[in-house]
Amino acid sequence: MEKIVIYIVGIFFILGILDYVFGGKLKLSKGIESGIKSMGSLALSMLGILSITPIISDFLTKYIIPILNKSFFAPSIVSSSIIAVDMGGYKIAEAIANNSLEVYFSGILISSMLGCTISFTLPLALGIVEEKNIDILCKGILCGIVTLPIGLFLGGLLLRMTIIVIFKSIIPIILISFLIIIALNKIPNTMIKYFKYLAKIIFIIGIIGLGLQGIRSITGIEVVKNLLPLEEAITIIGKIAIFLCGANVMLEVVQRVFKKLIKKLGDIMAINSHSVTALIGSLASAVIVFTDFNKLDNRGKVICSAFSVGGAYVFGGQLAYVVTEAREISFIYIIVKLTSGILAILLALKITRHDSQIKINN
Repeated sequence: MEKIVIYIVGIFFILGILDYVFGGKLKLSKGIESGIKSMGSLALSMLGILSITPIISDFLTKYIIPILNKSFFAPSIVSSSIIAVDMGGYKIAEAIANNSLEVYFSGILISSMLGCTISFTLPLALGIVEEKNIDILCKGILCGIVTLPIGLFLGGLLLRMTIIVIFKSIIPIILISFLIIIALNKIPNTMIKYFKYLAKIIFIIGIIGLGLQGIRSITGIEVVKNLLPLEEAITIIGKIAIFLCGANVMLEVVQRVFKKLIKKLGDIMAINSHSVTALIGSLASAVIVFTDFNKLDNRGKVICSAFSVGGAYVFGGQLAYVVTEAREISFIYIIVKLTSGILAILLALKITRHDSQIKINN
């Protein structure tokens, strides 16, 4: 099944290339351009982190894992809960997990949702969204976090993990999610500061990794040992950019073909057109949600924020990374992400049902 998804994206990639060759008359070539241009930003955010993941893994193996092994928490689940899949979450899980199922469950599923939310989406959103919208943002994020265990339970079943192992793996996520929920409700300002500090720390670590990789590449001097080879890191980033080209074209075609259906979806959900566009755009990247946050109506803000936890990036850079590193479970990844995202939307719809009575201005 995962091959079908890849072939579909491949077909749209070819369509985009053909349109590019013939002068971009269908305006699908823009998806190819944006995918290729993303290599720069991808390299800036990912190259450093990927370069030092072997070092981080060694540190965890020597100092952290012995402590966690004495507790109920699996080390890979803890690390994957705070680091995005394409920012080192998968590579670290691959190095410290006990078996391949744990690598997939924590390094792909957990890291692509909770890990991505903690280390990337939430810090990004808190840095963009205006102060007056923070409460609405947090309400949506809470909806997304609350529904994660259900999506992860489904993921465990699809991976053919035993029920006992699934529950053992989910309990730490429930506890972590519960603590986040309490903190966002009780001490939101403190949590905002925490997430901003976390984002800054991850950014600094990535820049340090980029610097170390640059020194070795330019001068041949190896300041620290065990860096990921530059060629391997760049290959990963390049494959992601190429995959994004096809994904961008696919999403553009979907929005054109299902334009009326999308309009009807907005009417059903009682959200404005900007909210529907942001929701669909978040399938590739949640950045569009938060950069256009002021254009969304209040219900749309909650719904899009909720979906960003589990469902965002499902057809974007994350899928490109998963296809590159763990193609065999890419279909499971899509199912789990979409399930978690849809459940978050349903919960958001329920808690904002009073807003559906308000006339929507498109």
